[in-house]
Amino acid sequence: MHRVPLGIHGDGGQMHGGEKITAVSWGGLVRKNSTADSRLLFLILKDSKMVAGTTTLYKAFEVLVWSMAALVTGTHPAHDHEGRLFGPDHHPDRAERAGSPLAPVTPQGQRRVLCGAWTELRGDWLFLRDALGLKHHYGARNTCHLCEATKDGPLAYGDHFGIEGALRQTLVGPFCTGPNAWATKAPVSPLTKLPGFSIWRCMFDIMHTLELGILQRVIPAALQGLMGLPAGKARTAAEASVWPGRSRLARCQAATKAYQDWARSTSVPHSSRVKRVTPRWVKGQFPDISQEHAKAAALRAMLPWVAQLAAARSASAGNCTVARLRARCLLEMAALDGVYSRQPRFLTAEQEKRAKEHCTAALQALAELAKLHPDGPWCLRPKCHALLHIALDSAMQNPRSTHCYQDEDFIGRTKRTYIACHGATAPMRTLQRYCMGTSLMLAAREELLQGKRKAKALQQPSGGPLRGAQRAAMACSASGSDEEGPATQRGRGRPRTARAKGPRGRPRTVRAGAAAPR
Repeated sequence: MHRVPLGIHGDGGQMHGGEKITAVSWGGLVRKNSTADSRLLFLILKDSKMVAGTTTLYKAFEVLVWSMAALVTGTHPAHDHEGRLFGPDHHPDRAERAGSPLAPVTPQGQRRVLCGAWTELRGDWLFLRDALGLKHHYGARNTCHLCEATKDGPLAYGDHFGIEGALRQTLVGPFCTGPNAWATKAPVSPLTKLPGFSIWRCMFDIMHTLELGILQRVIPAALQGLMGLPAGKARTAAEASVWPGRSRLARCQAATKAYQDWARSTSVPHSSRVKRVTPRWVKGQFPDISQEHAKAAALRAMLPWVAQLAAARSASAGNCTVARLRARCLLEMAALDGVYSRQPRFLTAEQEKRAKEHCTAALQALAELAKLHPDGPWCLRPKCHALLHIALDSAMQNPRSTHCYQDEDFIGRTKRTYIACHGATAPMRTLQRYCMGTSLMLAAREELLQGKRKAKALQQPSGGPLRGAQRAAMACSASGSDEEGPATQRGRGRPRTARAKGPRGRPRTVRAGAAAPR
């Protein structure tokens, strides 16, 4: 029996005219494949067409849970997702296959039992809230579904960024039933009925938490301090700008040039580079960087550069508390990302210990900066508490192995297909086009594999090496031709070529045994 771990991902997006949709996909986690090979589109729903609340989404999840339960047993189900048995009047084709194995018989006559097992639910915090029906989330006073952290009071998440503390004593159990039913609200999400469901397998995603959360505020806040004032107006070294220029625009242009030089020297891919540092990044009380100006990969690649600048300014600023805390925060975040990067799915005990130390140190420095400057530019967000759970409660699993970068790529491909369809029927047409494209891709891949098997059989037959004429005759017999193999060229063992007409009547050379021109 072969049991394949499976994961579910969900996310939203904006399509025609800013219309919002929800897309859900699933796939195996045994190995890392391309986006097209590792994700299967399950549904696309328009948010405007959903019934108020989560009724429509939950109905779709019932079908998904029913499918996952069938994958656990490895056999075709005997009833539908509502419990109705298959029979002559209700899906007779399914009734005939009920109880039979899902995996077909192999060419060697062996029947492999393939089973699946749900292992993780991925997505941003908004999808987790809607999919699981969480009543403790970023928009409520109780901000976390894994502990009793609040926005204020004695258990405020901003006061507990240590490895040990009061919040660590309030962690929930693995299941959302019994004493921990406070984590969900009625009606209970069907996803909680997944075989082997555990709330700890519905972890926060590090991409949405760090790159598209914390770094969107921390990097512009650091750049605002580093940009400072021109050299002639600054009274101390800590207030002076790192880059020359009298105006903010000139300093931003100098910062852009310095970043591009650094990116080239460190071989940062062009797709992960920020195009320019704009004045909007360092403007306002709490500056931030939107996804329109910098994607998640660009912010992640930019973090080490900003950390190096902050460390250099801290060394030259003397006893400036803000410069010291700023450098510590950025350096520890860069070190945390360095621990997770380029590592396998599971970390060693030493790597997990270093990740915990870097995460807590970075968050504690950020909390001190927020207390020193409550009016900006530093601030704490609920995602800071989510990052703490990622580092402390991943059970030696590398968060980068479950991040949503590839899922976002899949959503982007689905979005391009969706936009190409008519807005009224786009969800259905997108699913149809996806099924057609996937079928054609699998058929082409099967044809390629069969061609490789035939080529391998021709190169190394069981009776020993053959001459060119015999190999050509074998190729003709494999292609279904009753004619004898063509004569070979003298002394070279190559098959004689034939002349055929191309698509426009032009002569085309076709070797014996090759596929006929279409």
